[in-house]
Amino acid sequence: MQTIREKLRENRRRKRLRLLRLLVYLSVIVALAAAGWRYVHQPGFAFGSVDIRGTSKLTEQDIIDMAGSQPPFNLFTVSAAKVRTALEHDTRFQTADVRYLWPGVLRVIVKEREAAVYVANSYQSYLKLDYSGMVLDVTAAIPDAKAPLLVGEDCGNVYIGETITNHRVLNILHFLDKIGHDANDQIVEIVVDAGHQVRVQLRGGYPVLLGSADQVTEKADVFCTVFNEIKDKKIQAEYIDLSFAKPYIRLNGSENEVNLKK
Repeated sequence: MQTIREKLRENRRRKRLRLLRLLVYLSVIVALAAAGWRYVHQPGFAFGSVDIRGTSKLTEQDIIDMAGSQPPFNLFTVSAAKVRTALEHDTRFQTADVRYLWPGVLRVIVKEREAAVYVANSYQSYLKLDYSGMVLDVTAAIPDAKAPLLVGEDCGNVYIGETITNHRVLNILHFLDKIGHDANDQIVEIVVDAGHQVRVQLRGGYPVLLGSADQVTEKADVFCTVFNEIKDKKIQAEYIDLSFAKPYIRLNGSENEVNLKK
């Protein structure tokens, strides 16, 4: 029959064996986890997919490059934070949202910056600006007709990614943003004269006088009202004047003026 001392010694031995087995199991688990971690992070291991929305200017390879990873796409090596930071510094995009989705999807949603105007600037250059005044591009010529040309204002020596400080141009951009894309698409040219008076040229062939560039934003509502009133009508106008309290149309070959509803 075992004595109490022998029982205590046996219990201690069993505890040591259980602890030893536990340590062995933990060591095996850690080793397997480390091997698995190295395996899923090795070059050439592919896992997951990219879901890009809001643009056709991004590819899976772009996302891999932004994350500082290597192809093929591997969700274990692609950092959503790195991709988000890269997109936030990309002048092509206004907003960016990057998140992980189950199972194994990296969803990238961006909103592209839209060209609002081309500004004929100093140094024989044209600035492509978005509605906030950010410079999207600097060119020696206008590459397309996606936005109207603004002449008569100089924004200085600015670079891609910077925001202009010319307050009159910023006012005009705010005006364009307020009138909406349908009306903005009908504007082919914006002219600011020596007295800082703004004139916009419509595709219909006649100009619209908006008054001072310092108050041009205030003309957005009346411009939209007049635009919606005449857009489906064939009006032979010399010009439309919105610079006064009561806007009117000067008809071609006539001294008569037609008052417009404000």
